[in-house]
Amino acid sequence: MKPVERFFRKYFLSMVGIIALFLLLNVVLFFSVLLWAWQTSETPEISISKICDSITLDETGHLTAAGVLDEILEEHHAWAMILDDTGTVIFQSKLPEELPRQYTAADVAKFSRWYLGDYPVYVREHPQGLLVVGGEKGSQAKYYFSVSESYARKLLVGLAAVFLTNIIVVVLLIWKNTRHVEKAVTPILRGIETVSSGQPVSLPEKGELAEINRQLNKAGAFIAKKDSARADWISGVSHDVRTPLSVILGFVGQLEEDQTLPISAREQASHIRRQGEKLRSLISDLNLTSRLEYSMQPLRMEKVYFVELARQVVCEFLDGGLEARYQIVFDSSQESETASIMGDEALLKRALYNLIQNSVIHNPKGCVISVSVAWNGNNTVITVSDNGIGVSAEKLDKLRATTNHLESTDERLKLRHGLGVLLVRQIVEAHHGTVEILSEPQRGYKTVLIFPDNEI
Repeated sequence: MKPVERFFRKYFLSMVGIIALFLLLNVVLFFSVLLWAWQTSETPEISISKICDSITLDETGHLTAAGVLDEILEEHHAWAMILDDTGTVIFQSKLPEELPRQYTAADVAKFSRWYLGDYPVYVREHPQGLLVVGGEKGSQAKYYFSVSESYARKLLVGLAAVFLTNIIVVVLLIWKNTRHVEKAVTPILRGIETVSSGQPVSLPEKGELAEINRQLNKAGAFIAKKDSARADWISGVSHDVRTPLSVILGFVGQLEEDQTLPISAREQASHIRRQGEKLRSLISDLNLTSRLEYSMQPLRMEKVYFVELARQVVCEFLDGGLEARYQIVFDSSQESETASIMGDEALLKRALYNLIQNSVIHNPKGCVISVSVAWNGNNTVITVSDNGIGVSAEKLDKLRATTNHLESTDERLKLRHGLGVLLVRQIVEAHHGTVEILSEPQRGYKTVLIFPDNEI
């Protein structure tokens, strides 16, 4: 998944998560309020069963109450009475004066569910009649309603449908808002990616984010102009230096072959020539890596066979007067003989040449350089290694980084690994390949180029 799509997917999911968290928080708050109200309210806890048990018949057949009855009623500011089958009060305790002592069946039906003279009442069957216990006025709120079972079911289904509809509407609104934001922000994010890759960007300067698009276009144009000026400057300097350098190398070559000069003078001329050739190679590498970095080097695509290409580079080194202290060993597997890609043969040769040349330059005491081509079923692997002095772990980390921009020479005008590795990486990546570097101090240096099959 691309970074832009991943960003908006996370944005949408985070908004849905916020809504879910909001609903959960409201549920928690609702039950918290219920719990708080229940714990802090003064709810009378009149024990109807104790009151019922405390009222009994004595030996004479009259209803009497135990002492616990008065304690319960006094504690809760309540009263109690028992009605017989005719609705007559046959027992009472703390019964308010304003309440009647005789009740009809209709009166009983009413207050058993509601109130009796604004007193909340509770009823319970007693062996001698109907026990009625009344609480203090305003101490209880009693409500009663009844609906049909069908209505109750439909009401619950309707409420659930309303709740789900609200959730769906909220999610759709979030999705719509996300799409709106994505439509406005995606060009900006893609523009940033384009600018970061060094490519020109042109965003429409309209809409809510027109000012940001305008500034991004301005930044992209400035970076492109700066990169172009830098590449042109490097190209111009390279050209200006190569011309006098060619003249110097021509005269030095004549001095080196002049037998009338002393041997020491001819040796000095030879040393100047070698350093001049290194400088010319360095200028060429600098110009090429600059053009690759700014995508100014067109690839001349043709079918390239890796084994044949590697053999040509090795032969050029061997035929070019390689000193005896250096040995080059070439090896290729049978499967790799037909391995090929569509690529720029000159650039690929340049990459292999730089790797071998680095091994020669950085091992002045000599070394064995191994070049191999292998096929692992999916990729062609070209390995260039030596058994020389290697590099330190710190230097290896720098070489593996992709930011070794234009690290070139030291005070002795010797090519470092930095520029050579950068150029090799640029060439390989232009062919959709990868570069791996392995090395330890005094244990050699190895570069592995991996080219995927049928990628070009």
